[in-house]
Amino acid sequence: MLNAQQPTPLLLIIASFDPNNNGINDYDPEHPELLYDPASPIYGEQWAISKPEDYYETFFAPNGHSLQDFYKEMTMGKFYFYPLHIDHPIYEGQPEGVIPITVPLPHPSALKHLGDYTNETAAEKCIHDIVAACDPYIDFAKYDRNGDGKITPDEVAIVIFNAGYDRATTKADESFSKVVCENGPIPSHRFMVHGTSQYNDIEMRGGVHIVKVSNVGEYNSNGPITIGTPAHELAHNEGAQDMYSRYTGPNDWIAGWPMPLNFSLMSSGNHLGEGRTPAYIDPYQRHYLGWADEIVAEEDGEYTLHSTLSGKYKTLKIPSPNPQEYFIAEIRLKEGFERNLTPGDSKGGVVFWHIDEKINEEWFTKAQCVSHNRPNGQRHDLGNAILVRNMFEEINDENGNFLHYGPCFKQKGFCEDPFFYKSDDEKTSHFDSSLYCGAASLSYSLNNFPEGVDKNWKLTVDVLDEPGETMKVRIKRG
Repeated sequence: MLNAQQPTPLLLIIASFDPNNNGINDYDPEHPELLYDPASPIYGEQWAISKPEDYYETFFAPNGHSLQDFYKEMTMGKFYFYPLHIDHPIYEGQPEGVIPITVPLPHPSALKHLGDYTNETAAEKCIHDIVAACDPYIDFAKYDRNGDGKITPDEVAIVIFNAGYDRATTKADESFSKVVCENGPIPSHRFMVHGTSQYNDIEMRGGVHIVKVSNVGEYNSNGPITIGTPAHELAHNEGAQDMYSRYTGPNDWIAGWPMPLNFSLMSSGNHLGEGRTPAYIDPYQRHYLGWADEIVAEEDGEYTLHSTLSGKYKTLKIPSPNPQEYFIAEIRLKEGFERNLTPGDSKGGVVFWHIDEKINEEWFTKAQCVSHNRPNGQRHDLGNAILVRNMFEEINDENGNFLHYGPCFKQKGFCEDPFFYKSDDEKTSHFDSSLYCGAASLSYSLNNFPEGVDKNWKLTVDVLDEPGETMKVRIKRG
């Protein structure tokens, strides 16, 4: 595992694609088809719209809105990115940490249609050549702290902004094409990329090798790329994993599968506020990456939780009779970067999670611990399951009386008030694990009960305070 415990220099590369290598933009509005005709010498040509000056403030300025500020806030100063020094600037006044590069290749979403390239090998080739083209301007060898000949993402982080649009955050022009990544919104920028974070092997001066790079589009529907998607991909570089369903075909998709959604940077939380106000990473991964400490509730009783902006945030781990399953309680308030965490006027409160390490041991590093695909023909439960109020389908008896919650969310979007907190309504302050079941096991409270443990075992938690930076909870197991 990487050392994500100290600030890391970040390089942003704005990449343009010039397949005929003539150094000029050959786009002709009278013949836009030349850009997307595979027989054309300028097939896949795409020049960046943005300049380095467009990104410095967004990613590095201490203005309360930058990527650097986001990571400082989320980790309470334990970890953040700062601009990599450009040893040999390309032009006078070039901002630190951002460099424009042009390579004699088609855009990767075009290159994949040429020769023997595939989607994977085209991306690998473009990433390799783009990073290699930075070699004259930066002495990467000096960042090899442990002298192993590898520049890992905790030594230098790199994000490529591919000329054109980011597929995850851009409304496509489907009148042009329904082929993914070939339906950009303007004729001169028809090709798009999905955000990725992938391994490579790029030898630089001094014999050092760059081994992992993040990759996004430079623009989205509203202008230059915002921090949400890059923040998500950079977290991958540090060891974080996706918290959404992967490798699940459309015919096998389950509506309402209970993913963390807004409550994790690694789910859909990176898109909040059009990517300007991404959510923090989920508490399991905050602790896993060393960005938050934990308190273990060995005994029943009262415990005090703190919000992130208090500077005292810790996760509360609540063990169960199954050593491999436990619960996490944390405070999430709608403030700071998380001000758009949910729609509506809710202030936030306590959120509960159910963790199953048996599942995580097999699926977490494969980025499938919350997926609803069917390895070996069988779905597995979530290793990192969020248990929120007001979002799960309700199961009633024959008289219409509420019994418990079903395994799936009842709505597509996130509800306005999924938190637990003290109020005039007792329902907002009481968490009961026996109301929640595993998405695959359909077993309530726990996915697996050890021998001798009554299946009526449950965890109850009373939240004793209104939403705030300090909230007390009273836990009881049995």
